Amino acid sequence: MVNAMFIIATALGAAFLLGLLRDSWRVTAYAVTLAALACMSWIAAGWLWAFAVAGAAPVEIFTAGTAPPFAINLRMALPEAAALLLVNLTGLLAALYLRDTLLKQGRRAMAVLLIFTMALGGIIVTRDIFNLFVFFELTVISTGGLILLSMDKRALGAGFKYLIASQLISILLLVGIIFSYHATGTLNIDGMADASASLMKAGSLAFFLMFIAIVAELKPFPANGWALDIYESAHPAFSALLSAAAGTAALFAIDKLLLIGGSAWLPVATGIGVLSFVGANLFALAQTSDRRLLGYSSVAQIGLILAIIGQRDILGDSYLFIAGGILLAHAVGKAGLFWLSGLVAGRELTAWTALRGRPLLIFAFVTFIALLTGLPPFPGFYAKWELIHILAGEGRIALLALILSGALIEAGYLFRWFGYIIKRETAAEAAACPPQKVAVIAAAVAGGWALAWLWGDLSGHSNLLFAPPLLFALGFLLLDWLPAWIKNTLAIAGMVAWFIAGYPGYDPLQLIFSAIILLGGALILLASYHAHGRRVGFYPAAMLMYAGLTMLIVAEDSFNFFTAWELLTVGSYFLILRGKHSEPHALSYIIFSLGGAFLILAGFALAAQGASQFAIASLGQVAAPLAPWVFLLLAIGFMTKTAAIGLHIRLPGAHAEAETDVSPMVSGILLKAGLYGLFVLLMTMGKQQLYGIELTHVMLWIGALSALLGNLMAIFQEDAKRLLAYSSIAQMGYALFGLAMMNHLGWLMALMFVINHYIYKSMLFLSVGGIARRTGTRDMYRMGGLITLMPLSFIAVLIGIIAVSGVPPLSGFGGRWIFYNAIMTAEYRLPLVIIFLAGPIAFLYLFRLIHTIFLGQLKDEHRRLKEAPFWILLPQMIFVGFLMVIALVPGLALRRVDAYLNQFLPNGGLNWEGLTITSSFGYWSPVSIMVVVGVIFSTLFAWLLFVNRRAQKVKQFNIVYAAERPYRPETTHFAWNFFAPYRKALGFLTQPLATRFWETLTELLHSSADFLRRLYTGDGQTYVIHLLAFVVGVYLLGMGVQ
Repeated sequence: MVNAMFIIATALGAAFLLGLLRDSWRVTAYAVTLAALACMSWIAAGWLWAFAVAGAAPVEIFTAGTAPPFAINLRMALPEAAALLLVNLTGLLAALYLRDTLLKQGRRAMAVLLIFTMALGGIIVTRDIFNLFVFFELTVISTGGLILLSMDKRALGAGFKYLIASQLISILLLVGIIFSYHATGTLNIDGMADASASLMKAGSLAFFLMFIAIVAELKPFPANGWALDIYESAHPAFSALLSAAAGTAALFAIDKLLLIGGSAWLPVATGIGVLSFVGANLFALAQTSDRRLLGYSSVAQIGLILAIIGQRDILGDSYLFIAGGILLAHAVGKAGLFWLSGLVAGRELTAWTALRGRPLLIFAFVTFIALLTGLPPFPGFYAKWELIHILAGEGRIALLALILSGALIEAGYLFRWFGYIIKRETAAEAAACPPQKVAVIAAAVAGGWALAWLWGDLSGHSNLLFAPPLLFALGFLLLDWLPAWIKNTLAIAGMVAWFIAGYPGYDPLQLIFSAIILLGGALILLASYHAHGRRVGFYPAAMLMYAGLTMLIVAEDSFNFFTAWELLTVGSYFLILRGKHSEPHALSYIIFSLGGAFLILAGFALAAQGASQFAIASLGQVAAPLAPWVFLLLAIGFMTKTAAIGLHIRLPGAHAEAETDVSPMVSGILLKAGLYGLFVLLMTMGKQQLYGIELTHVMLWIGALSALLGNLMAIFQEDAKRLLAYSSIAQMGYALFGLAMMNHLGWLMALMFVINHYIYKSMLFLSVGGIARRTGTRDMYRMGGLITLMPLSFIAVLIGIIAVSGVPPLSGFGGRWIFYNAIMTAEYRLPLVIIFLAGPIAFLYLFRLIHTIFLGQLKDEHRRLKEAPFWILLPQMIFVGFLMVIALVPGLALRRVDAYLNQFLPNGGLNWEGLTITSSFGYWSPVSIMVVVGVIFSTLFAWLLFVNRRAQKVKQFNIVYAAERPYRPETTHFAWNFFAPYRKALGFLTQPLATRFWETLTELLHSSADFLRRLYTGDGQTYVIHLLAFVVGVYLLGMGVQ
């Protein structure tokens, strides 16, 4: 191995050589700079290989050949080697990115870049406190020069403010070093750590001054206005260095310094870190400037790592894995985003629409925000999992809650930014793509995925990049250039093949859900053949969602369950975002879904009590007082996916605005993830009480209210797809009600609803989507009379609403029959009344759906409409057949699962004798019902045709009979405000109280951020006052914990 001193020597030598070159030899100088940075990276990589692969022991390097205090020692170990490689590689990539700027500025700028990179490396490896001060001073001086590489006029002012703040920091550090040397008699950090008792005895002010100075180098919130100005105005390549490399070096410095302060100062570090993480993310909500937002995000991420450093007393052997995973994810993700910003001309977030049309850059952006938000399969995900579990095991619940809250806020503004890119009006100027800059960004992307593989390999869990469903989904990224029909065929074949391969291992419950997800998903994908072109981005997103759903059903431990949950959440978000007006709804969806995911994570962590591996079946072994809290967290997390009332506001817009073939996916299939989670929860944990309240009873009420209010809101919708979306809320309410009854038939009814809801809601969304495609509108009052032009769509809707309404002879009646049997033994009466009231209300919107679309007068502009496209009709007709088969032979789907439920609820099952199903309260003969209803319907239909054979046909402009006018139909059309009397009577129940609550909370967060960020006036003196106030505040806090 090459002596690590050569990293410093190479940079100094190259910088000295640059000073000897002529100004005109700029290409040569640039080559020297690249060679030096490459050599420094190679030396660091050699050390990393030695420690990580060859198992070398840490090495102490003495600069004068003798031990301290007569020389300065440097330490090389695995963390130092990894950090050195990160810093030097970032410097090398920054030099490549800055090629044109460096060639223009000349050798002096190149020398400054070398000194800056070298100084950061020195901060990482030195074990001498004064040497640390020297290296920090070198970074300050070189930073002042590198800031001026920017063409932004604000850079000079930002640099001046930085120098003012840095001088104050340097004074604090130097005075602290002097006092510490006086107390301990050494400048060696390890020596000071050994003598920390005498240092603290002599007065902790000395340590505090050193501590607060290094903390200030991290640009902590709220004393960081001077740093934010740099992030905003400096060249993006230097901002990347400042965030990724300088942040890493400063974190190493604080980690070493806390060896001196000891465990007493760890809570102070944690407090500063959490305040920075939550506060900076909150302030970022109000930002519209891309680089300032990235600056806030940098402060937040570095604050999170500082908080982790403050928890190293409990992290043990996981400390480096957790801190390193989040640090490396931050460095790669943040550097990548800063580099991407250099390709965009404008500085507003909406200017990033310039990336649209460049799929590789969009993929890079997604990779970087996934790194920052800790999504699978990236290092932050594994680190987040370990961190939350350890915090829960140690009982540090408040810290856990703050970290997850900050993470949710950060995910919110990053995904909002992505929504801007995809959905806002395209920028006039496309993103510039200089080859060397694109190559740097590509290297960062490759590095992020390499880290994903490495952390998966180190995690102790299964490496997610080796999970076949995820690999299958990622494979479509490589195939995205193919025509849509080829990708569609591959997707269908893959899903069917995976079901066949997994079939022998499914239990009856898994079999039902897997059939819906894989076979049902493949059936819905038949409708996707109607799309032409390449349909870029659709199949990776769809397959990612299905991969998560597939992995969820077979997950046996909490890690794989949570991984699957996050994958299906992210994949479905990308699908929903594809809708024409879906941006706000997709954002609402991802925030609620990630919030639910974090509750699930907290629930699993609380149940595991510090153990990283936790079997799902072990949930039943969680004892009081933790058990009800675990139950509550998991139940709420799962109900965010089923859109239970109060958590439902993200669903109507998301389902309504999604594409024609996406709506049935997210309604008919995705909602079942929440129900599956609730099944697993209730099967393992059963009934739980919290403060004397039966939690399943609460779920019963939530289910009943979801059914009632979902149906009520549906009847007042003018948009046919929003009507169906609200209907899904109600249908999931019925299923939740059945589960919460905690009896055999209630669970069987919930499974019947799972099957039925998939079939009829997928069919109805496809049918309405096909009609909207032909008519150009989703407003029902703009339709009418389409029965003659779109008869197959009419049949699909008719069959669908019969199934939804639960009247004989279709499978919906079977679900109702099981439901009525289940409630005969239920203990609670008032929720039953509510659930019964929901039924007649559902009939109202079902009647409206078919009456206003297909009956009445045909609009003049619709006279030449054609039936829906073949590929949209085909799955509808198959669904009609499925409904008929399940109506006639329900045992095909339910017989095995009925027997399976006996192990959980042994009493109250059904008796399956031939084609007749019997319960203790009666029997159900599907074939007989079908025959009787068929005969009655045929007879009445024939009689109706005979009686009305001479009926006068109402003409289009016969106002008396048609109740229409040829102008302003919204005021006179019979279908507008169809149930106005009901709105007057019951409209108060549909007041958007939940929507107002969440909107008020969101507005409060944004308003607070917008108001408080005015503290950052841009004035240097104000920033110094902020810094001094921060120092005083931390001193008082630090003295309080001593």
